[in-house]
Amino acid sequence: MLLSIQSLLAETRLSDLSLAYQEELKSQSISGVWFLLIPFLVVGIAMLCYKLADRAPIASNTPNLMMHELCRAHRLKGGARRMLERIADEAQLEQPAIMFLGPQHFEAAVEKAGQKINYDKRQKTLIGMLRRTLFHQQPLSIS
Repeated sequence: MLLSIQSLLAETRLSDLSLAYQEELKSQSISGVWFLLIPFLVVGIAMLCYKLADRAPIASNTPNLMMHELCRAHRLKGGARRMLERIADEAQLEQPAIMFLGPQHFEAAVEKAGQKINYDKRQKTLIGMLRRTLFHQQPLSIS
């Protein structure tokens, strides 16, 4: 009897045993939702990183504190704020907020910084935009 079981097992093929066995197939592919969700996540993370990088650094009780507050009050964003900081650094202003007092102070700082910085076209355009933003007075209308 032991011999018959051994011969049965020896002659049995795997295909003979698995005729009634059917494996359920599970899909391993990424669903279509992920193809839409992944780009949105990447864009969202990139926007968050940009917002975090564009914020003004936290300054506490420093000469730059008033300048940062004035930049916020004038709604100046990253590039304009960095340009003002660079002008103040190159002009060696003790109090960078002096540039906000009037056009003559701003122009003096730009001229003094211009001795060390060779302004390119983009920087000159940005300085002109800053000049208009900071010192252009819009007429008040009473309604």
